[in-house]
Amino acid sequence: MDSPITTDLPPVPALDHEAVLAAADVRDLVPVGAFGVWASVIDLLAGARGSADGPLRPHPRLTVFAADHDVAGLAVSATPADQSRRRAADLALGTGFAADLAAATGTPISFVDVGLAQPLPEVPDRIAGARPAGRIDRVDAMDAAALAAAVQAGRDAADTAVDTGADLLIGATCGVGVSTPVAALTAALTAMEPVDATSRGSGIDDNAWIRKAAAVRDALFRVRRAGGNSLDMLRVGGGPDLAALTGFIAQAAVRRTPVIVHDLPSTVAAVLAHRIAPGADTYLIVSSLAPERGHPRVLDLLGHEPLTDWSMTGHSGVGALMVLPSLLAAIGAFDGIDRDARPARTADAIGTWDATLL
Repeated sequence: MDSPITTDLPPVPALDHEAVLAAADVRDLVPVGAFGVWASVIDLLAGARGSADGPLRPHPRLTVFAADHDVAGLAVSATPADQSRRRAADLALGTGFAADLAAATGTPISFVDVGLAQPLPEVPDRIAGARPAGRIDRVDAMDAAALAAAVQAGRDAADTAVDTGADLLIGATCGVGVSTPVAALTAALTAMEPVDATSRGSGIDDNAWIRKAAAVRDALFRVRRAGGNSLDMLRVGGGPDLAALTGFIAQAAVRRTPVIVHDLPSTVAAVLAHRIAPGADTYLIVSSLAPERGHPRVLDLLGHEPLTDWSMTGHSGVGALMVLPSLLAAIGAFDGIDRDARPARTADAIGTWDATLL
């Protein structure tokens, strides 16, 4: 793991073990296996909060980091390179697919411009010196100062979310071309070949995929030359949005606040966050498995299993927002359990077992 000196992050606190056990005891009051995959989420929320008493229903917030990527100029996306601004504006104004999903669960959205080519009136929160990621097949994504500013912007965004009452965070990127640096970082982290790590992204044809794979190959070469330090990987082959998301996830863990990881960009950022803030993986909830070859490989690095296999590729937190209603329903059911009830059980009853060993 990387030395935390370079990011000056405080240690990540452990979950409250007593609260986790208390949540498990409450779950034992309903039929065995009733909560399914949500049992571990309930235990995590209780351990992060420090108590299984009282309403456990979380207050989620989506924070989106917007940036352009010069590599998009190679025509490696099905979306025109200038559409990052439109996506950001729509989401900031509460319109579009992701915004509708957020509204369905009452999830507030925060937006931070960490690297759009031009300021956007709809997104007034723009960091000083914001600029797009460089064309990573030829030059570094950003310099050390820009990297530090982006990571700090992510940390500040996590602090703001927690300080305003959020206790379940979703972090996402918004920018055309982001899947190219994500592929390069995925290959660097997993030792996948560039052609295996390179996806169709937003839905590109063979010619665009060939251009993209070549860019990933060249970017990967530059990332490997920079060494295995997580921050250097982001500086050389990432982008300000990915750096901010990494800082966001790391700081959320420092604040004992769970984060929903929902796609390949957020999963790559989670791996890097855990490396700069050891223990950050404790606070992760993986909502779904993305239909990209690299996603299971990166999840293996975290040791986490996705809650669903819904094969969603949407940007801006869509994967997390789709799963959120089920999560909230499970938490609501947990909060409704009569703590004084004692289920009738025979002497032959057991609490857990491995069905694959029957």
